Amino acid sequence: MTEAPQTPPPAAPGAAPNPGKGLGIAGMVLGIVGLVLICWPYVGLPCAIVGLILSIISKKKSKAANAPTGMATAGMVLSIIAIAILLIAIILLIVGVSIFASKVNELQQMDANMRTLLDFVPKLL
Repeated sequence: MTEAPQTPPPAAPGAAPNPGKGLGIAGMVLGIVGLVLICWPYVGLPCAIVGLILSIISKKKSKAANAPTGMATAGMVLSIIAIAILLIAIILLIVGVSIFASKVNELQQMDANMRTLLDFVPKLL
């Protein structure tokens, strides 16, 4: 006995399919992951960038279908915040390392000057 293939239930009246819904959810999740993993920029930054791209694509598809764009907007906002925080942290890290390197250079120069002075003092006595 074979059964006829079952068809999916009809959509609710007035509810249009949203072709960008899955991408919007993925973009929002990746934006959240990007924010949570700010401490690991090698993971957080790519997640946030991919989340932003997926959210933009989702928003365009949803707008074309006249469907809600809330998930895509949330994904875009979260991804942009994560990217901004990560870029600021990277810039601060670079500035901090350069300041540290200049201070080390100053200390090395002071050490060289002090050694020259200490070498010269016994000659005076």
